Amino acid sequence: MLRGILYETVSVDGSGVTLRLLPESPVYRGHFPGYPITPGVCLVQMALESIAEMAGHSVALVAAKNIKFTSPVIPAEGTELRFNVSGEGENWTVDVLNGDVLSARMSLTVE
Repeated sequence: MLRGILYETVSVDGSGVTLRLLPESPVYRGHFPGYPITPGVCLVQMALESIAEMAGHSVALVAAKNIKFTSPVIPAEGTELRFNVSGEGENWTVDVLNGDVLSARMSLTVE
């Protein structure tokens, strides 16, 4: 779980989760020193944690049908991210927005 290490939850509503990145996280010390960006694998984990929030129970990744990273998430340029989550059961789609910019889109299968 990355909550408390890389981010904190700001709000949860019927369409998704708003998160605030923690720029002092140890994750950023190694990725990349002097110009930290949020690792893609962390965005996927945050998406899974957002799905769990929406589903009301823990989930595990079964398959990543499609993941596209369209813009880097740089904590120095903004720390609030919106994870728009849609789906139910096993199949979910998550759009990661950094302000008005789409940073990632994922189609995930969970159990």
